[in-house]
Amino acid sequence: MSRRSRSSAAGLVLRWASTGPLPSVAVAMLVLAAALVAVVAPRAVADIHTASLARQLAERPASELDLTATSPFGPDSGPSTSGTTLPDDVDAVWGGQEERLAGIRDALPEPLRSTTDAPMSVAVSGPVQARVPGAGPGSPVYRIEPGFDPRMREHVRLVEGDWPAPLPGPLAESQAEAAEIVLAAPVAEAMRWQVGDERTVDEAGLRAVVRLAGIVEAVDPDAGFWTHLPTALRASVVDNGVSPPQYTAVAWFDPASWPDFAEVALALRMDAWIPVDASAIDAADADRIAGQLGEFSSTSQVLGSGRSVEVTIAGAAPGTVIPYISYSTVGVVGFTTGLRDALVEMTTAAASVDAVLATVASGPLGVAVAVLVLGARVVFERRRTGLELAAARGASPAQLRTVLLAEGLVLGIPAGAAGAALAIALTPGSTGLAGWWIAAVLAVTPAVLLVARAGELSPLRRARADLGGTAGGRWRVVVEALVVIVGAASVALLLQRGTSGAAEVGVDPLLAAAPLLLALAACVLVLRLYPLPLAALVRRMSRRRDLVPFLGSARALRDPSAGLVPVLAVVVGVSVAVTSAVVLATLDTGIDVASDRRVGADLAVSGVPITRAQLAEMREADGVEAIAPVYSTRPALLEVDGRSRATTLIVVDRAELAAVQQGREDALVLPAELAETGADPAPVVVSRSVGEAIADAPDVSLEGRGIRIAATVDAQSPFTPRSAWVLVDRANAEPFTDTLVPRNVLVRLDPGADPDEVGAALTAIAGDGATAATPAGLAAGIRALPDSQGLRIGLLAGIAAATVLTALALALTLLVGQSARARLLPLLATLGLGRRGEQALVAWEIAPVTAVAVLAGVALGAIVPVVVLQGVDLRAFTGGSTPPAVTYDWALIGAVVIASVAVSAVAAGIASHVGGRVSAARAMRKEEEG
Repeated sequence: MSRRSRSSAAGLVLRWASTGPLPSVAVAMLVLAAALVAVVAPRAVADIHTASLARQLAERPASELDLTATSPFGPDSGPSTSGTTLPDDVDAVWGGQEERLAGIRDALPEPLRSTTDAPMSVAVSGPVQARVPGAGPGSPVYRIEPGFDPRMREHVRLVEGDWPAPLPGPLAESQAEAAEIVLAAPVAEAMRWQVGDERTVDEAGLRAVVRLAGIVEAVDPDAGFWTHLPTALRASVVDNGVSPPQYTAVAWFDPASWPDFAEVALALRMDAWIPVDASAIDAADADRIAGQLGEFSSTSQVLGSGRSVEVTIAGAAPGTVIPYISYSTVGVVGFTTGLRDALVEMTTAAASVDAVLATVASGPLGVAVAVLVLGARVVFERRRTGLELAAARGASPAQLRTVLLAEGLVLGIPAGAAGAALAIALTPGSTGLAGWWIAAVLAVTPAVLLVARAGELSPLRRARADLGGTAGGRWRVVVEALVVIVGAASVALLLQRGTSGAAEVGVDPLLAAAPLLLALAACVLVLRLYPLPLAALVRRMSRRRDLVPFLGSARALRDPSAGLVPVLAVVVGVSVAVTSAVVLATLDTGIDVASDRRVGADLAVSGVPITRAQLAEMREADGVEAIAPVYSTRPALLEVDGRSRATTLIVVDRAELAAVQQGREDALVLPAELAETGADPAPVVVSRSVGEAIADAPDVSLEGRGIRIAATVDAQSPFTPRSAWVLVDRANAEPFTDTLVPRNVLVRLDPGADPDEVGAALTAIAGDGATAATPAGLAAGIRALPDSQGLRIGLLAGIAAATVLTALALALTLLVGQSARARLLPLLATLGLGRRGEQALVAWEIAPVTAVAVLAGVALGAIVPVVVLQGVDLRAFTGGSTPPAVTYDWALIGAVVIASVAVSAVAAGIASHVGGRVSAARAMRKEEEG
């Protein structure tokens, strides 16, 4: 490059930028990384929330999520006005209703409407016994539920026989011809009903011969449609070992024949529903959709005219018509859905994730800003000589600030934009703008920090910062007192308020800021207190003959390099790492405890009715020590001083349950009097909520029978997720329920038995549809949920980020002090100081304050979870009914702290060697110049 080009404006700028580029590159990379995290984190968390929402909704039956209207009246028969895709004969009966359903769906607001599919409806009548000709009194009982599905031929396919023919006429009249039906293949097999066989029905106004015309199978057995009809594809079986087994299932009639069936006086249930496509719900819209569902469920919809139809049939005398019955058609209905509650529950869980992650992220964000301050200071110190020379040659303060502003913008804006662009590339499915404002602030921070230091430039002799009194004086005391007061106030407010409504307010600013406020208060205490023992150490070292300990301790006491910024970085970094470790341990312990309580035993088998023969086979299975069937868990009515409230009735055998739960910490309290027979009122065990409701009430009854509380349990029940329940012994269950068919069996395993193998054997005994649950398996499933995994990854990322940023802060602190060391160490070397002595002096610069800051960080990290978890409900992640207790895994905490200190030590060692050794002559020249 020619001399002229080197002295041109472009050449000078190039030489300026190429002088000491590493600090500038480091600042730019830090801005890029911080902007990347600031933008990618909320987008990634939103993706996690959506994945978690989709997974949890997929685990719920469609009948629970769909917008469903239930009516005891049949459809208001009539054709559509604009046409439907139904066959003409079916449209003539069901077309008008389907058209009205479609109109209701079309009127739904967005984004709710986009998450729904085409409406459906079915009508199913109460069960009637289909008698087998010649069957004896001890033969199995077969009951059919007459069903009408306008889209039957879309939902099932014919595998044998024919589709059912239209009814020969009104079934309220005697018919010479048989009424035809079709059954699902498993139902026909269970009922031993072959195509062409006829059975008689004479019950509740229905007198007819029913012929099986065909056998069908579901086009899609996993479709949500079938969750609305649990007995359509498989018959329910009740076999209590005393009465003959009873089979009940839906029998499909020709849907166009509904008007001929409507006259029969059978209990009717018609369901019309708008299916919900759970996979189309975005977590960002969940709160809005929940509000729309609440509004929709609170309004009535017109599904028909609600008209009454008078029915007359031929009477006893020829030619005489007598009134028989009247029935009504559906009119105004209300839609209900469990989707709203599910969305509210999951929104609360997502808000808890956001709250924890925001709390953890506030610390690294504060450290990142501190590191940026140090980085900008290093860049400024590298530019100081040139800037002071320019000032000495006539450059104005405005020109100097412009130069610093330009370099800061060149370092920050491209790096911030690159970080944001990379974040978008890594999360293409997200559209949120959260985090962009943080990236924008980070992009301009280097420019602001560099311009702010312009006032330190002086072309004359530089003042020594380590001489003189404490800077700040009275204002420093005021600011420090204010920091401590604000930190204490944040803790007091959180402890007083308790768990916040995170679902309503989103990320709680107070909760997110509390750890950083506490860290600032801790920094104030560290900076105020650590000089006291260090001064004593200086006095002691002054009496020693070796130079390094005295000089090192004296410089550590007087050198302002150990200021607020590096102390804040160490305190916050260590406290974030410890806090994350404590929250991880709390989550893991809470999940294990809650899973153990939810299962209630070594193993639980559930999902299908279990017969006495199957229970006997389970007791004899390999690896089984004892079993405890749960004979009933059904809704019941509790009367308290004339007021009714819903509860859940649980029936168990006290001796069986005690044998299964023997030795368990979460074993239910079952007093001996629970199994006493003949007592009036009957002894029961109740949950805490029920116990509080009926405390001191003189008149208490369950299903109309008096009860007496034998014990109140303040613990989660393994039998029902509901908090209100009443437990009775099987010996006293008869007055409360006449159906004791177990659907849940708790199992105690033999020592050394494999839970998975035993579970597989027991589910094979229970039959298709049975599932086995173990505490370990349930805990693994909870940990595998996207929200739970995202929270865990976020906590681990917080530990890693805090460790790296702390190390970087200490390294930059040493780089800031490099100029002073470049003057001091070569001079000491001429006096005989060796390389080890130089390294020891470098260590003394940051070791004392770092050691105190690490201790403060550990203490703060142990305290913060107690404060933070007051405002976050972790039950959504543990599956428990009570918040988990804060758990300290000291082995994990120790490993995290040791790793953080080790990484920081390595970074500090590398930073202390940057720049190499400086000659004594050069050091003396700098001292003279400076």
